Amino acid sequence: MSAVGVRVRHYRERLGLSQDELAVRVGAAQQTIQSLESGKIRKSTFLPMIAKELGVDLDALLFGSQSPPILADNVRPLLMASTRRVPLFSTRDSVLVHAYLKDQSVQSLSGKWIAMDYSLPFAESGPRLFALKLGLSDEAFQPEFRPGDQLVIDPDAPIQPSDPVIVLRPGSERLILSKYRVLSQSGNDVDYELVSIHPDFPSFNGSELKSLEILGPVIQMRRPVSSRVRLAVLEDQGR
Repeated sequence: MSAVGVRVRHYRERLGLSQDELAVRVGAAQQTIQSLESGKIRKSTFLPMIAKELGVDLDALLFGSQSPPILADNVRPLLMASTRRVPLFSTRDSVLVHAYLKDQSVQSLSGKWIAMDYSLPFAESGPRLFALKLGLSDEAFQPEFRPGDQLVIDPDAPIQPSDPVIVLRPGSERLILSKYRVLSQSGNDVDYELVSIHPDFPSFNGSELKSLEILGPVIQMRRPVSSRVRLAVLEDQGR
C-alpha cells in the first residue's frame, strides 16, 4: 500500500465511511478508491475532492502533515494548481489518437474534453495526456471496465507489470486494451505479452507484438455518476 493510500483508508475509516460511500460523495467509482488505498494507482484527479470529503487538507493526505512541506529556497514547488483540458476520444478514433500523440493540436471528432486538476496528482504526467470514452460495443474492455467509462492514458508514463495498456493494431478500426505481463527481464531487455482482460478476445506474444503499438498505460478510470445518484448526493448534502 502506498503512503497516500494508507492515509485515505485511515481518514475514511475514522469517519465510518465505506469505499462505496466515499466514491459516491466525490463522484468516482468504488474501484478508484479501492485502487488508491491498495496502491494500485498512485495519483488521481479525485484526490482534492477526497481530501475535502474526509475533512483534511490535501497536503495532509499527500504528505502526512497538516501543513505543507518546507521547501528549500532553491527548490521549485511540485506544480502550481491549474486546470487542464484533456481531449476525450472514443475507442473508434484510432487514427486521430495516433495523430494526437504527434501533434497535440489534433482534436477528437466530437471536440469534447474533460477538465482535470493538473496539480499534484498529475505533476509527473506529460503533455500528451488524453482520455478514451468506452462505448457499448467495446466488449474487449469488459468486465473490468464498462460502457461510459473514461480511461485516462499517459503515453509518457513508464509501464509497470500488470498495467492495463491501450494498444493500436494496424488495420483495426478500434483501439484495444490488454494487460502488460512481463515474462522475463534481463537488463533493458524485457520479454512480455499482452493479455486480454476479456476471455473471448486474443492475447498477443512473441512475433505478434511487432505489429502492435502500445499507446500508453491507463493511469485512471473515471466513471460518470448517474443523475439519480447525483441527485441523491445533493439531497443528502442539503439536509
